[in-house]
Amino acid sequence: MSKKIKITNKTKFFVLAPANTSTGGPECLHELAHHLKKIFKVECFMFYLPIENKNPVHKNYLHFNLKNINFIEDRSENILIIPEHYSYLSFSLKFKNIKKIIWWLSLDNYFGFKFREEYSKIIRSIIKLPYNIISIFNTLLSYRFGIYTYHDYLKTIYNFKNIENQKEIKQAAAHLMQSYYVYDYFKNKLKNKFLLYDYQSEDILKYSKKKIKNKKNLICYSHKSNKFINTLKKKIDAKFIILRGYSKKQIINIFKKTKVYMDFGYHPGKDKMPREAVLLGNCVITNLKGSARNNKDIPIKKEFKFKERYKNIIYIEKTINKIFKSHKKEFSLFKNYRSKIINEKKLFISQISQIFKKKG
Repeated sequence: MSKKIKITNKTKFFVLAPANTSTGGPECLHELAHHLKKIFKVECFMFYLPIENKNPVHKNYLHFNLKNINFIEDRSENILIIPEHYSYLSFSLKFKNIKKIIWWLSLDNYFGFKFREEYSKIIRSIIKLPYNIISIFNTLLSYRFGIYTYHDYLKTIYNFKNIENQKEIKQAAAHLMQSYYVYDYFKNKLKNKFLLYDYQSEDILKYSKKKIKNKKNLICYSHKSNKFINTLKKKIDAKFIILRGYSKKQIINIFKKTKVYMDFGYHPGKDKMPREAVLLGNCVITNLKGSARNNKDIPIKKEFKFKERYKNIIYIEKTINKIFKSHKKEFSLFKNYRSKIINEKKLFISQISQIFKKKG
């Protein structure tokens, strides 16, 4: 059973985050810092890497009004929050006294960065050779058995290692899991772990309150989707928009006019983009990789989740055509998912209160 993390009036939080970066992970870290400061009335500092960056605070996070600092007070009463990025975990090993907590914002990204930093380019190419052979056969067989991705391969490799004994992980006093996918993976591997989901920003939520209208027969899809998406684009008679190279505002405008959001990526955590798409009136179609495999992180009906097999293309096409013809009816099937997303902030605050306990 997990034990609450005790804090006092003297406790200072230090949250590691990438400098001047605006993506889902950094947003989560700033949200956590903001609420720790607000709920427990303690000092909370952002610590940005690389330290040399002279303008570390991205403009999207200025409204949190958080102090940033370029040193960490390595004292036992203090707490260091570390994202699962391998270089950040390695960096934190230098601190010996501060209590360390890892927030697992993803799983696959940890393996990816660890693999790149642990092995030289030549060794990596040798290790990846079986994967490359599998990938070629997969393509020749028209994805008869589904797609075995690079991230699937890395997970297989690291399953042979005792992840709980890796020094960058052993140092943590507790683990926070941003998705059920990650929590379930570590179920029998790590102790003192807690679920801590994130939430959608007010910028996105305000659009969800407006009436959905003027939708077009368009499909948008995550740029992280695997190569199966290219086959779908060739076989399905519809216009596809790749969500790459757009600002946040531009993506919102795309979501407002599309009817389908498709994500055949590796879903390393509880992704923000499918949630944003649902809030803005899109029916979501995914594969069964990562967090999309379970019905807690992406709680959509099974008829909208597909394995990347050639034989499934006809069913995916039928699903899309149903959405195009009866968008209102099909979108009603996402009502519960949408409701959960709208209430995420309340859950986030509740979970923080269940994880930490202030004395004195």
